Amino acid sequence: MIEVKESQTASFLKGKIIDTLLSFGVTIEQIFSITSDNGANMLAAVWLLKSELEQTLLADLDEDDDDTEQLDLTDELCTEFNERLNLIRCAVHSLQLAILDVVKKSNESVKKVTDVAKKCKLTRYKTHFEFRNAHYPPVWCQTRWGGIFKMLESFKIQKEFFVELSGQFPELDLSCSWEFIEKYVDAFKPVYICTKNMQATHVSLPDFYMGWLLAISEVQKIENNTFVPELVEALTNRLNNLRDSRAFKMALYLDPRFNYLGSKIFTGDEKDQVQEYLVDTWNRISELDPCPSSSRTTEPVTETRNDDFDKFLTDLFGGSAPAESSSDRSTFLQQLKALEVEPRQNHGYDSFQHWLNRSQTHPELYRVAMVVLAVPSNQVSVERAFSAFGLVLSNRRTGLAEDTLANILLVKLNRELFDKVMPNLYNWKEPETF
Repeated sequence: MIEVKESQTASFLKGKIIDTLLSFGVTIEQIFSITSDNGANMLAAVWLLKSELEQTLLADLDEDDDDTEQLDLTDELCTEFNERLNLIRCAVHSLQLAILDVVKKSNESVKKVTDVAKKCKLTRYKTHFEFRNAHYPPVWCQTRWGGIFKMLESFKIQKEFFVELSGQFPELDLSCSWEFIEKYVDAFKPVYICTKNMQATHVSLPDFYMGWLLAISEVQKIENNTFVPELVEALTNRLNNLRDSRAFKMALYLDPRFNYLGSKIFTGDEKDQVQEYLVDTWNRISELDPCPSSSRTTEPVTETRNDDFDKFLTDLFGGSAPAESSSDRSTFLQQLKALEVEPRQNHGYDSFQHWLNRSQTHPELYRVAMVVLAVPSNQVSVERAFSAFGLVLSNRRTGLAEDTLANILLVKLNRELFDKVMPNLYNWKEPETF
């Protein structure tokens, strides 16, 4: 987390991102994906990073303006390089946009209930809340995900109390809004639960997809609710837009809950396309961190061959000539295609553990899966970091140096890793004596 005072334009954000990556020894070629909200400046910054990656990868190519074939090849490479950096739209933010497609924050019913929620905190009503041990309905704000739902849910749960209270204080009367409140809470509760589940430490793209589909399924079960048709349509449309991501398709292909024998999640052409994406990702991994036990998939395996002798053996013993040796690329593709005929797993299956169990039997696919499944589906961790920042940099600790503040946040935000990391750093059971 860094302090910025300049205008947060796309160009400025791109420069800060690259500088921050370099401070950790990470180059732009190592970036597989960026998860962002729908802010125009951040989306533009990602496109600038894609251009930066394209220029970096093309820097060593000799371009000949008179060679048309070479120019065509360069154009194809530009497109390929540009796609290497995958943009993932924050799932939670997209989910909130789907909700706002149905009920805007400026909706008259929402505004009326919000006004009553604000009035409830006036002193004249305090004794009534205390006597009935009632809770003040939370007033939502722009930065609170699910704020409107929580406010309306509070009113619904305490309906009896508020009906009684409005008999004494007519200004708190919600008789014209109770139907809206009850139907809103019923329709949007599955979506709210989905939002909360996505705020876990890490939600992979397949897990997010499954959670979103579960929310749609639960909403569809609700009967006689005016919000349901529009909400289902909004959720479906937003989900289809997210699914267009290259990284998203790769993640679904590697998950046996979606890609299995008889699955229709991909067309034949889409499968070929996704397989090429995965092969390209494996090649990138091999280039950046080559594994001694395997070579790049594009390099063929050389063998000593004697076609004439093979023909002699065929004439002698019959049958057909042996097939040519397959390259590593072909072997990798065969493993990918084999995923299409594996059995289907239930919706609660742990796809991450699935690939951990295959680390020895499918080492190449395992390495690709660890990259693809590590892509965060949302940027809740960023919001969590801001909350932690507000707790650390209090009014009494404004003198913290930038490095000290960064180190405190690093510890605070990664506490769950201590049990795994700390025992390996030193023998903590036998501390040194001085």
